[in-house]
Amino acid sequence: MTIERPSPVPREEKASGTQDTATGVQDTASGVQDTASGVQDTASGTQDTATGVQDTARRGRGLVLVLALLAVVSLGAAGTFGVLWWSERGQDTQRGEVLALAERIAVDVTTYDYRKIEQNFDRVVSQSTEKWAEVYRDERSEQLAEVIVDGKATSEGTVRDAGIAELTEDKAVVIAFVDQTITNVHTPQPRIDRNRMRLVLRKVDDEWLLDRYDLA
Repeated sequence: MTIERPSPVPREEKASGTQDTATGVQDTASGVQDTASGVQDTASGTQDTATGVQDTARRGRGLVLVLALLAVVSLGAAGTFGVLWWSERGQDTQRGEVLALAERIAVDVTTYDYRKIEQNFDRVVSQSTEKWAEVYRDERSEQLAEVIVDGKATSEGTVRDAGIAELTEDKAVVIAFVDQTITNVHTPQPRIDRNRMRLVLRKVDDEWLLDRYDLA
């Protein structure tokens, strides 16, 4: 009687199955590691994103600060420009007023008529400081009145040109070039005298007044 022994092949297949199972376990472990690595990479990406957000926020705050500073500087510059503009405009206005007044006074001083000489002098005095009004009345008008009345003289003054030589808050010096068309008993035909006048004005109680004048 022959006894057949079981073939060893099944045992070899079992061993191969075991090896395959071990390999699967290893592959699973590798997959878990890969998954873990992916999670770490995702976490790193999340951190990078957070860092980027923080950087963007910092840049945003910096931009806002720069814009705020620029706004302050712009407002300051605008304020300074405004002050300068108003200052220059005020000076231009004052120069115009002073020049116009000086020209009018120059005409009044060089315009007279022997028939109404007192009115001519009163007009000059009304635009003068107290000091100059006294000088003009006491010294100049008396001498001039006698000459003008005796010579039956008339004069019409015309300002050809004028300019401000000096201007401060309370003093102005104006140079005016004035033509006088004069007639009298000796020169019945009108003659023209050309004069250079220096007028000094003073500001008294916010009003510009004649403080002195000289003919050259």
